[in-house]
Amino acid sequence: MKDIKFGKLTIGKGHPTAIIAELCVNHNGSMDTAKRLVDAAKEAGADIAKFQLHLIGVEMVPNSVQMWGGSLEDILRETQFQEEAQMKIKEYCESVGIEYLCTPFCPAAVDILDSIGINGFKTGSGELTNLPQQRKIAKICAAKKKMAIVSTGMSYWEEVVETVRVYEEECAKDYLILTNCTSEYPPNDYSHANLGVIQRIEEELGVWGGQSDHTKDAYTAFAAVALGAKVIEKHFTLDRNQKGPDHGISLEPHMMKEMVEGIRKIEVALGRERSVSKEEQVVRDWAYHSVIANHDIKAGEVFTLDNLIPKRPGSGIPAKYLDKRYSEKLLGKKAKHDMPENTIVQWDDIA
Repeated sequence: MKDIKFGKLTIGKGHPTAIIAELCVNHNGSMDTAKRLVDAAKEAGADIAKFQLHLIGVEMVPNSVQMWGGSLEDILRETQFQEEAQMKIKEYCESVGIEYLCTPFCPAAVDILDSIGINGFKTGSGELTNLPQQRKIAKICAAKKKMAIVSTGMSYWEEVVETVRVYEEECAKDYLILTNCTSEYPPNDYSHANLGVIQRIEEELGVWGGQSDHTKDAYTAFAAVALGAKVIEKHFTLDRNQKGPDHGISLEPHMMKEMVEGIRKIEVALGRERSVSKEEQVVRDWAYHSVIANHDIKAGEVFTLDNLIPKRPGSGIPAKYLDKRYSEKLLGKKAKHDMPENTIVQWDDIA
C-alpha cells in the first residue's frame, strides 16, 4: 500500500499516526468557539481539526430523524456552518498550522467542499453505503489525488467490501483509508470495539486502516495504534458537560493531550528488534550471571560443575558456558593460577 498525502501530512507505514480532533458541531454554531476549539486541538497535539457540512433540506426527509438530544434538524439548524463559514474556518486552520478536514453528508456537500479546495474527505459511517456519494468522492480523489477516509460503523463486512470496490472501479483505492468504528454513543461494552478489524482491513482489503473512536477514554485508541492504525479520530470539546449531542463522548483538551502523548510514546515503543540498549547494558552487567569459583581453585585444577557455579554479576565468562550446549569450551580446561572462592572467572584465567 502506498503513502497518502494530506496537506503537510503523510499517512502510511513508518509515519506518525494522524490524529483527528472531530469538532463536529461542538462549536454550537459559534465561529469564536470554533476557533477556540481549533486552537485547543492544535495545543493538544492533534494533526487535523475536522468539521461537518450539513445541508439539512438535501440530506434528509423533513421531520424524519429524532436524536437523543431532540430533532436532528433542530440540532443542526442551530449548529451548522455553511460554505462561507467553512471557508473561514479552513483559512483559520491554515493560519494556526493544523489541517482542516470536513465531513459531507450528501453529494451536494461534496461539491461545496471540493470547490473550497479541501485536501481530502472524511465520510461518516452513515454514508458508507451511499455508493453514489462514495463514487463522487472517489472520482474527485482519483482526479486530484486527494485522501478519502471512510468510517465503517454499523456495517456488515460485505458492505465495506462494496464500498472499496467503488474506489477500485474509480482508480481511487490508493487514496482510501477505512476506519473501524462502533456507532454507539458511547460504546459501553468494549467487546463491541472489534479492534481486530483494523488489521483485517489492511490484510484483506489492501487499504490503510484506522480507528474512529466514540469511547469516553483513550484505551481503545492506544490499542488501535498498537494494532497498526494509521489514523485515530476522537470527538473533541472544550467542556464535555455542555448541552449538545456529542459533548458527552468528546475528549476535553487535557484528555486529548494525554491521548496524543500516549500515542506518540506507543509509536516509538513498537520496534521489532531485540537488542540491548546502552541503558540496558548497565543493568545487564550486574543482572546477568557469570561463571564463578564455587570454592578455592588451585592452579592446574580442572574446571568442573563442582568447582564452578553461575552467579551475578555478569562481568565474567557468561553462565551459559556451564550448560552442555557450550560447556566443552570451559569444562575440562585447567586453571592458569590459584582462584579464591567467588572469583569471577575470565577467559584469560584458563590455561
